[in-house]
Amino acid sequence: MSNVKILVVEDESIVAMDIKHRAEGLGYSVTGITPSGEGAIQKATETKPDLVLMDIVLKGDMDGVEAAQRIRDSLDIPVVYLTAYSDEKTLKRAKVTEPFGYIIKPFEDRELHSAVEVALYKHKMESKLKESEEWLSTTLESIGDAVIATDDNGKIKFMNPVAMKITGWNEEESLGKDLKEVFQLVNETSGAPIDDPVNKIIDQNKILDFNEPALLVTKNGSKIPIDDSSAPITDKSGNIVGVALVFRDITERRKAEREREELLKEKARGELSNFVVSALPVFASNIPPQVRNNIAKSFSDRFEQNMKPAFDKEFAECTHDITDNKVLFNCYIDWLSDFLLNLGINTKKLEKDDNHCLQFINCPWLKEAGSSPMFCLICRAMVIRSFTWTNMRGNVEQTLCMADGAGKCNFEFKFTK
Repeated sequence: MSNVKILVVEDESIVAMDIKHRAEGLGYSVTGITPSGEGAIQKATETKPDLVLMDIVLKGDMDGVEAAQRIRDSLDIPVVYLTAYSDEKTLKRAKVTEPFGYIIKPFEDRELHSAVEVALYKHKMESKLKESEEWLSTTLESIGDAVIATDDNGKIKFMNPVAMKITGWNEEESLGKDLKEVFQLVNETSGAPIDDPVNKIIDQNKILDFNEPALLVTKNGSKIPIDDSSAPITDKSGNIVGVALVFRDITERRKAEREREELLKEKARGELSNFVVSALPVFASNIPPQVRNNIAKSFSDRFEQNMKPAFDKEFAECTHDITDNKVLFNCYIDWLSDFLLNLGINTKKLEKDDNHCLQFINCPWLKEAGSSPMFCLICRAMVIRSFTWTNMRGNVEQTLCMADGAGKCNFEFKFTK
């Protein structure tokens, strides 16, 4: 039994009760029904539902769009619009509130269930992203900057405790030393040494920020990623008497950025997976082959409608109008591998002479594929249909299938002249 609580906002009582019964039939708990936007805000505040099913046209001065915006802003509760109005103007106005779903009445129970589950998942991912961003912001605000000051000859005159901690040099050891002995930077990508900034700052007499990614080599030889800026120190007459370096350890920021990237990938993976799974119901293995093929064709059309625009843009950026088959194929395989990875499928490109093969190393739906061939047809349809978008002359053939006990799936690409 699901613990998900839903608030239904619908001004037609018969329709509202029907939605309530449907939601409860799917295992959800309905915390209340209200016919107005004002009532929706009040009940959402009182009952704290996990999700709101909101009709757009409501009785009273406040419609569903305004109510949804207020609920999202003040309570951070996901809203799924449930309405018979699907005109462009209504959709455009509703989109401004960033709803988590949009269902056109009349609808089936399966559509309601899919919309609710996808909305809850998207809201969960967005909440994690917000937490990650807030944590990153707090981390950056709490880190103190390191400061090193030198004279006009580059000899260290001052280091604050943060600078000593980051570099590994204490004040007694560092005072009087050349800056380049204590503050050694290398390019993060190439490992090449970065020039001592003192001479450049004195020559240009202005603040300099390091634009290249830099690593600080500490006293013990470890390397720390830093952000760094330097400025001249002048006396009352404007003469340069030294240089001040301000830098900070960005290890935690890099970690937070990687975590945020992973969360974004997880969110994208979940949305793509939901698209694939919701594109068709799970069918029994004894469904007639012709019907399966018709369903696979329908899925391929929907897949093309959703994914081809993004593919066309990325493919054009990769190929740069080059017509060489090798370049086109490599760009296509890179795109397909990234797309499949977002679905949780790891792949490997195999090439020998003129034979080109893409191998699926794993399948997140292997268990389901054992009882329903539709999942294998989905993967096959995605590969075969996406290959046609490249306009390369040739065909794709699946030679191995995990569901048949092969342990891997192989797709061979054969080109014609």
